[in-house]
Parts: sequence; structure tokens; C-alpha cells
Amino acid sequence: MKKIGIFFSIFIFTSAFSKELTLKEAIDIALKNSYQLKAAKKLLKSKEFEYKATKGLKWPTIKFNEMFMRTNVAGWAMMNELNQHRLTMMSSAKYVDMTSMNAMFGMPMFNSPSFPEWNNWQTKLDLQFPLYTAGKISTGIKMRKKEYEATKKDVKRTQQKVIYDVSKAYYGALLAKEAIKLANQAYKTVEKHYKTAKAMYENGLAIYADVLRAKVYLMDVKSKITEAKNHYLIAKKGLLLAMGVDDKNPADIEIVGDLTFKDTEKDVDYWEYYAITHRPDFIALKERVENAKRMVKFVKADMYPMVGVFASYQMDDKKIPLGSDGTGWTAGIALTWKIFDGFQTVNKYKAAKETYKYYSHQKKGFKEFIKFSVYQAYANLQTAKEKLKTAEQNVVWAEEVLKITETRYKNQMASMIDLLDTQTMHDKIKFEKAKATYDANIALLELLFQAGALEKEVLEKENNEITEEINNEKSN
Repeated sequence: MKKIGIFFSIFIFTSAFSKELTLKEAIDIALKNSYQLKAAKKLLKSKEFEYKATKGLKWPTIKFNEMFMRTNVAGWAMMNELNQHRLTMMSSAKYVDMTSMNAMFGMPMFNSPSFPEWNNWQTKLDLQFPLYTAGKISTGIKMRKKEYEATKKDVKRTQQKVIYDVSKAYYGALLAKEAIKLANQAYKTVEKHYKTAKAMYENGLAIYADVLRAKVYLMDVKSKITEAKNHYLIAKKGLLLAMGVDDKNPADIEIVGDLTFKDTEKDVDYWEYYAITHRPDFIALKERVENAKRMVKFVKADMYPMVGVFASYQMDDKKIPLGSDGTGWTAGIALTWKIFDGFQTVNKYKAAKETYKYYSHQKKGFKEFIKFSVYQAYANLQTAKEKLKTAEQNVVWAEEVLKITETRYKNQMASMIDLLDTQTMHDKIKFEKAKATYDANIALLELLFQAGALEKEVLEKENNEITEEINNEKSN
């Protein structure tokens, strides 16, 4: 079943490139392939494990230890024999000079110490549990938790950056695609001029130079079609790069949709408020500022006593590991209070307070920077919209001027130079309109990104409308 699932995933991934590529598909693939996003998610996983590790401080620490010792140091050897419950008054004479007691007993009961080598296998189980840490453990756990949550916001911001880069590349491909369309339209129009000039020349109504001028212009437009197609391939290659795909030929994909613009209905105040309440990196910074505040409490805890309990169970054996010639246990409670450490803790506490103030100022500055970035993006959007409006009106006028000039040329009231100049102006204005549409889309994209509103779902509606439009065209 696992192999079938992998095959199915590969099939879907490959078929996504087989013919047409929508913006939603491009974003989905990019979110799966982005190395930057993968790295951010790995960091998030690391923070999750750090948080779980810190939570473990609330639980007892249990350690198992198995140790072998062989020694002829009298103190250690005697202690090991004692722990093995083998030490007697007679055997202790191996370590302690007891020959003076022979006179008491009237016989040589004790020899001089021989200090023999002695083996000991020690098996030990230790338990430690903190009872009171002045809030250090609970504060540390909360800090790890909030850092984990802040890193989640970092991942979300990275996702938004991936969406931004892919969307920008996609709009660039749409602009290049529109340029091909405009170049083909221009070619047809100039071809009509060429045929008109040729017919008029054959009827003695135009000079041969008009035919040549139209022919030269026609060939120039033809070369621009090739140039536009190459730019389209480059734009698609850039899109594939933004998607994290490096093994696909850009000629094998076709960008879906036309270059259109849909404006936002919200004002700048709305987007500024949205940014400071929703932008992931700002929320992450606020969490880290609060963590800097918690760090003050965390360091301050070192000024107070720490109380903990401990216990251990021990087995000692002369011959085998895990043996139990002798056994014993220990239990107790301990208080530790660092009374003086050369003012280390005090200075660390002061440093933590200053660090908190530093990050607090950083938060205020970043908040104002975000509001400025949104304001700037919104102002640029208004400029782009005004340019688009002007460009749309210019297209209407340029088409009207071209029709008038064509009529005047046919009536021998305008020269071929006038007609071709008008055609050049017309083509330039139409491309400027396409470029203005692209600029407006990029300005809106920038506004959404700066406001922290650039989610995959934001583009779903637009993509669904494009898909519906394509399906309607196919059914007709």
C-alpha cells in the first residue's frame, strides 16, 4: 500500500506539469518543494523537541549505574568489602594494623596489614526530584512553549514569502504571455497595412517606398514575436525556479489565465490594523519579547534556595555484575542556596532586564516599520491603479487614432510614415496597459504580503474564477 501511495503522489506531481498550470497548482507545488520552507519546518520540529525536553524537568530523574572497581587502596578496598557485607573484625586486619591486640588475646590472632586488591561490582539506582526551584522550571517550560509557538509563526511567514515569490513569478509569466498575444495582434495589423500599401501601389495610388517601409516594419514585428516567446520561456523558467522545480522544460507547461486586475475594497487603516494583529513575524516578535521578560524571572530564581529530594538503592558484589552480596538504600532532602558567587547572578539578572528593554524597543520600532511598509504598499497600489486607469483610456484613444490614420492613408491624406508611427504608438500603449495591469497586481500582492494577509486561500477565489472561465470557454 505504501508503494501504491508513493506512485500515486508521483503521478499527481507529474501530471500537474503535463499541460496547464494554474496559480493554485504552482503555489501547492512550491509549498511542497521549497527548501527554505523545509528548513523552517525542521527548525520548528527542533523547537518542539526542546519544549518536550524541558517539560521533563517536572518529573523525577532516575539513573541506573553499573560500575566495576578493582583497587588496593586500603580505604576503598575496605569500604567495598564492607558494602558487600563481607567485612569482619578478622578480615579488617588486612587494612588496619591490629597486631597490638595479640597481647590482649595471648596469641597471634592478627597479622600485619597486607592491603590486598579487592574487586567490587556496584549496581546503583538513583532518584532525584525538585520540590522547589523558585519558579525556574515552570518559567523555563513556558519560555520553551512560547518559543515553539513563535517559530510556528516564522514558518507561516516563510510560507507567505514562498507564495509571494511564486505569485510574482506567475504574474510575470502572464505578462510575457500577454506580450506574445499583443505581438501577434500587431503582426496581423501591420500585415494588413502591408497589403493595403501593396494594393495601392499596384493601383498607382502609393509609392513603392510605402510597400518597403511596411515590409520592413512587418519583419521587425515578426522578430518581436520570437523575442516575446523567448521572454515567455524565461518567465516560465523563473516560475519553475520559484516553485523549486529544476528538472522540467518550461516549454512543457502553459500558464493558465489572462492578465487582469481585481482591486481590494479595504482602506489603508484596515490593512495597517490587520498587519499589526495578524502579521506572523510581528506576532512571533511579541512572543519573544514576552520571553525576554520571563528570562528576568528565570535568572532571578537563582537568587533563591532550591529544595529537592533524593533516594538511591545500591547493590555490591565481589564476583558478578548485578550481584547482591550487600544491599543498601539512601533517602534524603537537600537545600541548596548559592549565597555568594562573585555577583554573577546579580549581574545576569540586570543583563536580562536590559535585554528585555532592548527587545521592547525593537518591538515598538518594528510595529511602526510594518505600518509604514503597509502605508507605502497601499500608496504604491493607488499609484499603480491610477496608471492602469490612464493606460486603459490611452488604449481607447490609441485605437481610435489608428483607425483614423488608416482611413486617412487609404484616402491618401496621410503617409505610410504617419501610419507606422501611429502603429508604433498604438502597440506601445497596449503593452503599457498590460504592464500597468501587471504592476497593479504586484502592488496588491506587495500590500497583502506586508499586511501578513498573503495566504493560499486568498488566491483560491481568483483561481476558481479563472478555472470556471476556462471551463466555460471549452464547453462553448
